[in-house]
Amino acid sequence: MVDVCLNFRTSSKMFTITFIILVGISSIFVEAQRPDIVDEILPEVKQKNQIGYLNCTVVNKGSESVVQWSKVETVNGGNPILLSEDDKIVYQGNTGINEDSGLRKYDMQSRINGRRVTYMLVIRYLAEEDAGDYLCTIRIQGVQWPEWPKKIGKLTVQIAPQIQPSINSIYEKDIGSSLQLTCESHGNPYPNITWKREDGQELPMGGFQSRGATLNLTDIQRNDRGNYICVADNNVKPPDSFKVEVIVFFQPSCRPVQSTVGQAQNRRFNAKLECIVAGYPQPSMKWMKETENGKLIEIDDDDKYDITKQFSSQLQNDEFWYTLLVKNVQAKDYTNYHCVGTNKYGDGEITIALFETMECQGSNCPSPGGAGAGTQIQASVFTVLLFGLVSLLVL
Repeated sequence: MVDVCLNFRTSSKMFTITFIILVGISSIFVEAQRPDIVDEILPEVKQKNQIGYLNCTVVNKGSESVVQWSKVETVNGGNPILLSEDDKIVYQGNTGINEDSGLRKYDMQSRINGRRVTYMLVIRYLAEEDAGDYLCTIRIQGVQWPEWPKKIGKLTVQIAPQIQPSINSIYEKDIGSSLQLTCESHGNPYPNITWKREDGQELPMGGFQSRGATLNLTDIQRNDRGNYICVADNNVKPPDSFKVEVIVFFQPSCRPVQSTVGQAQNRRFNAKLECIVAGYPQPSMKWMKETENGKLIEIDDDDKYDITKQFSSQLQNDEFWYTLLVKNVQAKDYTNYHCVGTNKYGDGEITIALFETMECQGSNCPSPGGAGAGTQIQASVFTVLLFGLVSLLVL
């Protein structure tokens, strides 16, 4: 009787152990057959208007499970926006068809490799709002959402820089004043901001470039006038730029192209006197001539004098090139001429001397043996022939 009891107890223990082992093996087998996401979702970096691809690879997917792609929102409570279920797009907003390609914004593509299935979410015509986190989940029947397999893929959309119109394009300042220029830009990655002068000259504070959104100009002087360029660049083409013109109010100044000009007299040769006047507001300009007694008289644009205003790409915005053409130079024209510029801040003046030379000066002079010389020879021959004819008639 005792042996029978012992055998029964031993059999019961063996049955219990066997049952536990079988349950464990069954659990392991069931767990091994459970759907799962096997690979990390690689981040995608693309530029605006390109196409983004996010891959989610799963194993052991059965008919009782559904693979979903969702866009994780950071606004409106952060609820994900469902985009796809298995290989179908279910997002109701996927109605925009590109006129050129005829393709919708979202698409799903799947490929099978044994027990592995990769679900690729395709996002076309990328815009800034498409950037962010995308959630791949496996919805399993009879399993609560917190226990669903999940992985996140990140999509970065690079945006070329765009400077915000937060500053004026023209500033007018007095000498000695200050000015702060701030260039705000938007883009992804965030752009680097650089200030420089359009003419390539050194910045007022030194150096040829200033990094950062803000450029401070202090104790402004007339040489600080000109165009300043803000450049935003984040290696996403094209970079953006914005030009600011800084105008400085200042008293006129004058400088001669040549401080002395020579020309021969009594041969119908002209003399050109040139003067560059700078100032802001734009100065009024006049030419003055010194008389024998030292007085100055204003020159008018007439048959004797031709006054013109020229233009040159070498001039700054507030510089002006004036020319005085003295026609048919005579002895009385040899004197000093004054170039005078005037605005509400004062006057500027320089002197150009016109002196006598033995030969013609300038690019319009006749060349030896040229048309001018031939004309003179013809005139001399005609004079000799005429004199000889008159002599014969007298005889």
